[in-house]
Amino acid sequence: TELGAGQVVLAAGSLSGRLAGVPADVLPPVRPVKGQVVRLTMPVRHGPFLNRTVRAVVRGSHVYLVPRENGELVIGATSEEMGWDTTVTAGGVYELLRDAHELVPGITELPLTETLAGLRPASPDNAPLLGPTELEGLLLATGHYRNGVLLTPVTGDAMAEALTTGALPEVARPFTPRRFGAAVRTEQPA
Repeated sequence: TELGAGQVVLAAGSLSGRLAGVPADVLPPVRPVKGQVVRLTMPVRHGPFLNRTVRAVVRGSHVYLVPRENGELVIGATSEEMGWDTTVTAGGVYELLRDAHELVPGITELPLTETLAGLRPASPDNAPLLGPTELEGLLLATGHYRNGVLLTPVTGDAMAEALTTGALPEVARPFTPRRFGAAVRTEQPA
């Protein structure tokens, strides 16, 4: 199926730099960065085991603990330059649990319900790629690295303004994809 549009936002995460049909000279310089996550089940008792998100740096590594209303506790995430590998490793799980245990010792007693690995889209400077490309009508919203979920609201606002007015808001201008030029590529299209 082919759909036509005057403007298109390319927001395909770590695959943004490999999207078929996009001219090679405007594909964003996005590489995948592996992140492993562990999910635990918190006990139901008098009060929540943990009722706030905890973010910290332990032994030089970032770790976060996010309690969910359904009783799940998400612990993440590693940051590994492993290409397209999404294998969950014993070392990654160990590091997450070790660092989480340092912050909240009771963590190690909770049931382990899931382990997974995903790929973050990272630009050469690990900052987002926002706004128009050299191809008229093609805009980017990718490359957010570790901050994709956190930057979703401001990214949405910036892209809405760019789409409706033709100009990026001031706050998004440092993140234009044009800051790298066409020659910067970290991954060749498949």
